[in-house]
Amino acid sequence: MVPRYSGVNPPASAEMINETIRLLEVDEDVWIARFWALYNGALLDDQLLIYSTEEIVERNKTYDIDKDFPGQLLVGDDSGGRLVLIDRSVEDKFYLIGSGDPFLDDAEIFFSVEALVAYVLEDGNELPDSVSILAIGKAKATLQEILEIKKGLGLNDSVKDLKEKLKKENEVVLKEVKAAKYEGVLARYRHLIRFDN
Repeated sequence: MVPRYSGVNPPASAEMINETIRLLEVDEDVWIARFWALYNGALLDDQLLIYSTEEIVERNKTYDIDKDFPGQLLVGDDSGGRLVLIDRSVEDKFYLIGSGDPFLDDAEIFFSVEALVAYVLEDGNELPDSVSILAIGKAKATLQEILEIKKGLGLNDSVKDLKEKLKKENEVVLKEVKAAKYEGVLARYRHLIRFDN
């Protein structure tokens, strides 16, 4: 799913991006810096607000993100009381968490902004609660792919066990999950894994 940009600002200047990432103490290649090079803030599908360079520092202070979630950065909200956080590292990982929730373990995790938007849009609708992720079993997974699938799906399986599962056609890799949460991982590894529907 490609998000619809309901409201966008023109790109931020390189100077403004550099100043903001300096103030936030994040890497210049972090997702939000790349986003600002395209749009200095945007409203996605009339629901998910991504903050501009002018808003983000103040929002992080208001919500005490440095204190409560020191490894993350607040980059937006869903216009309904949930915050969008990303890791301060370069890895594209998005967390959707209630604004009053002090535990990152309670957050929904996504590996693309597209999957996050899809989840936010579908959250008011009934998402299937019992979609399983299956191995396709026709292509050989590399060690790197196995490690990334293991991480992306949040699996506790050993690398050896996951490798064996990925070899078997229609082998269940993960049971009863919401599709939107894992859409990004499945899109990247669609030659190895799929939803059961």
